[in-house]
Amino acid sequence: MDVMDEYKQFIHDSRPAHYTRRWVRKMKSYPDHLRIQGSVIPTITPLIILIAIYTYFIGVMYISWGWEHVAISNSVVPALSVVLGLLLAFRANTSYARYYEGRQLWQDLTSNVRNLARLIWVSIPERTQNDHLEKMRCMKLVLAFAIATKHYLRREYGIDYYDLDYLLPPNWVPATADDQLLDSDDNGGAHGGDDALVPDHHQDHHQEEHLMETNEGGDKRTDIDNRPISVTPTVAGSSNASNSSVKSGKRMKKKKFISEEDLPDEGIADMSLPLEIIFRMSLYMQQAKTTGKVDDTFSNVIINHLNNLNDCLASMERIVNTPIPAVYVIHLKQSLALYLLAIPFTLISELKWWVVPTLILASFTLFGIDAIGAQIDNPFGYNNNDLPLNTFCDSLRKEIEFIVYHLPCEAENALMI
Repeated sequence: MDVMDEYKQFIHDSRPAHYTRRWVRKMKSYPDHLRIQGSVIPTITPLIILIAIYTYFIGVMYISWGWEHVAISNSVVPALSVVLGLLLAFRANTSYARYYEGRQLWQDLTSNVRNLARLIWVSIPERTQNDHLEKMRCMKLVLAFAIATKHYLRREYGIDYYDLDYLLPPNWVPATADDQLLDSDDNGGAHGGDDALVPDHHQDHHQEEHLMETNEGGDKRTDIDNRPISVTPTVAGSSNASNSSVKSGKRMKKKKFISEEDLPDEGIADMSLPLEIIFRMSLYMQQAKTTGKVDDTFSNVIINHLNNLNDCLASMERIVNTPIPAVYVIHLKQSLALYLLAIPFTLISELKWWVVPTLILASFTLFGIDAIGAQIDNPFGYNNNDLPLNTFCDSLRKEIEFIVYHLPCEAENALMI
């Protein structure tokens, strides 16, 4: 059977099952107009109830008590409707643009992580057992960057997360301003900058036998219930910033020289974990280049991918740290509330008691648009409509595991596996 016959047989065998599973999923799911989970209904229901009670009270005054003077002209409401519609449209469009940009940036991150994993695995030779361990560690750091970025964007600091800590080298101490741990190189135990990825053979033997260990059957959590477990968050500048992440207190060797032009150490220096991972991988590539394992061209390609990861991280930081200005959000909510509070007075004379369901419908629509904008404003969180970052990271983990366990790292007989 030639390659084309194998491909045709694969298509014939896989297509029916694929379409059957998709059809079953569609039959089991609710139509979108009947869904509550993932919608803004739970968020806006209290506001709708308040508007309904308020409108009912207006109806009681006009119909039951005979206070006909509460009815006012409808001449102003159309003009306000146009202005409010423009405000809501701008809010929703801006939020969706941020959401879509976040997805594009994560796509760029995924592409660069895949390229890095492929290039490192195929192009860096393994001459000794130590070379293999170093390359395995770098492969784990490539995956660790994506997972660390996920936690960093969610403001989950430190490394004590079930999906992150085992990917980092042993004795990893994240950058922190709290210098409670002195460099163990003073005692002859630290790895230097050129040995940033050299493993501790006594502590890391079991960890390097397998790229990673996961729960039996894989991690089936969704982004909603896949919050970190066994977590001790740390914040930059905290007096306990190092304690939750230190495994043995070793750090990379500091600079060898000092001068009068050095920046003063004011005890507030810090670096995010994703940036530190990029820094460590850069040191590894510099070490590989210095020892002649790779040439300048390959090193420049890797550095370019690392720079792209840095750009993706900076752009995602911009989305997280630069929300829509508060003055716009406040004015929109105030205008929306005043508009819905004024409408019953203009419609009560014509609709009578029908004004209550009419206002319920209007408040559901307007409050819903505003709530949608607020929910997708930051696409990196845990809301139902946020990006499934845990799923994305799990896909990268499976791909890197496949590279390590099933693909050769040398070009000999690559197509005759």
